[in-house]
Amino acid sequence: MRSNSWNVLSGNGNPATILASDFPATGRTVAGFGDLVARLGTTADAWETAPPPTGSEAAMSGADYLARWLPDATGGPVRTVLGFCVGSVFAAGLAAEIARHQDEPPRLVLFDPERPDPDLLHRHYHELVGGLAPLLSAPEIDEARQAGKRARHEHDGMRPLAAALCGLFREYGEPAFRRTGLDAERGAEVVATFASFLGYLVAAADLDPRPQWAGATALSSATPHSGLNPLPPEERTGLVAREISFDLPHTELLRDDQVARTVAQLLA
Repeated sequence: MRSNSWNVLSGNGNPATILASDFPATGRTVAGFGDLVARLGTTADAWETAPPPTGSEAAMSGADYLARWLPDATGGPVRTVLGFCVGSVFAAGLAAEIARHQDEPPRLVLFDPERPDPDLLHRHYHELVGGLAPLLSAPEIDEARQAGKRARHEHDGMRPLAAALCGLFREYGEPAFRRTGLDAERGAEVVATFASFLGYLVAAADLDPRPQWAGATALSSATPHSGLNPLPPEERTGLVAREISFDLPHTELLRDDQVARTVAQLLA
């Protein structure tokens, strides 16, 4: 594992015993593994996957992401792999690869596990455009969202749709940023971060997490469109070994004390 492929969440810099898979980003309002680990009070060495440098994700496959994040086999056993949202797909792949190099497979704990599809890409674009409401007029917001709907209708493939949505976000986002006085370089960084996130989702679609998910514990929020919640009962049953549900929004799942206590029990 390269030094720029992970963030240390806790511990003393020793090889990780807990590996967390997510897409952390500056300014993110959704709770992350840093919030959870702080509530666990653990002294274990916990690492969180870091995205590749912006711009490099365009040609990366799911296997490329896993290769970037796999810990050194000589570093010691990984006891637990955590995954949040689509990070749960990569968590499954990491757990499978790690199990090949140590005596006992790591336990797998997932939070609102979700497999990406074109509708998910469009939903993230729709939500991001909504975040521009203070900067764009209502007709401009509606125009951007209608353009996103057309892109979704025109593209069934993940990668072409991601490229189209990134282009639309650049088209509508950059003028909005200029209205706030944000310089062009910073505006381009915001667009590049969105492109990086969509690249992460596209790459995850290469991987099939179901064999590993079947033995995992999932912690689910109450948000209807998140994680396992939108799945029909016949598809949801058996997808994970155990599901624990919380009356919490998806955005707060990793920032809740009750969730932290449950995770601590699972890790004990």
